[in-house]
Amino acid sequence: MRRLLIVPLLLLVASLGHGAGGILIKDVFRTLPDSLMPYLTANNRLDFIDFLDSGMKAEVKNNLGGSSQMTALTADSLSIRMSDALRVDMLLLPPESPAGSDSIVCLVETFGTDSLSLQSVVSYFTTQWQRLSAQPPLRAADKRRIDALKLQTILKWNDEVLKKN
Repeated sequence: MRRLLIVPLLLLVASLGHGAGGILIKDVFRTLPDSLMPYLTANNRLDFIDFLDSGMKAEVKNNLGGSSQMTALTADSLSIRMSDALRVDMLLLPPESPAGSDSIVCLVETFGTDSLSLQSVVSYFTTQWQRLSAQPPLRAADKRRIDALKLQTILKWNDEVLKKN
């Protein structure tokens, strides 16, 4: 009888590990199509992860001849300075409801070199990189995380204005 209970319990634990909580941003980043991030090759993306996992500076030569650096990598987010004019942030967001089937990838691209004229573009994808046509329903905490990435440009602008006065 005990064996009959152990097998289903092990299957349940294994399936929970592959749900929304078990997926990591670096796993999703590895499968990113080249068309969404033409600056980097698939090998560049893998190198970023390997360098950070090894405690090294994650900097690679990009497809435009410059250098790109992954500046942060956590279980559910990453940040890359693609060039002096482009920063990319990715967030792996859980579905709004526990019954939701898939996590959501939020891609925030911030363009500009002058802190007074930065602009952010936010896109949403499934973890299989299917673009979502509209903003999906998000938890309040996740909306605040996305807004904080977009607000960084405003804070930088305010810092510059304060320094000039």
